[in-house]
Amino acid sequence: MFFHHSGRGLRSALTLVLCALFFLLAMGLTLLASGVYRGVASSSDQTYIQRTALSYLVNQLRRSDAADCVSITSFDGVDALRLEEDGYVTLLYCYDGQLRELYAEAGLDFAPGDGVAVLPLDSMTAYAQDGLIHLTVESGGERWSASVALRSDGGEEAAA
Repeated sequence: MFFHHSGRGLRSALTLVLCALFFLLAMGLTLLASGVYRGVASSSDQTYIQRTALSYLVNQLRRSDAADCVSITSFDGVDALRLEEDGYVTLLYCYDGQLRELYAEAGLDFAPGDGVAVLPLDSMTAYAQDGLIHLTVESGGERWSASVALRSDGGEEAAA
């Protein structure tokens, strides 16, 4: 009779150990999956910011799609895209970790901090070459680029 009770106790202990092992493995897989999800979500957020920033800049350039309305300038030491239309100026630039837009009447003086923050962005560069405006944005250590051809000729002259 002693052996009979000992066998039942051993089975119960073995069942308990197997349940605990299953629980630990399930928790480990859950933690691993949540880490993978956080990594994918973070990468997706960075990609979203960069694509949205480039799309925004390209659409702003297309809205002012004439070489004599678009130029690349320096705005208090900050490189900016300058879009002119009907006596108003839109400056697009990166300042203080943000892509910013400043829309104002031509000839007024403003500081880079006066622009409206559009998206978080580490840097933005723009240059004109061969009739194209080349844009590069950087966020989270990754770079994305786009090139825009303006409808009218002279894109390089407009960037001077």
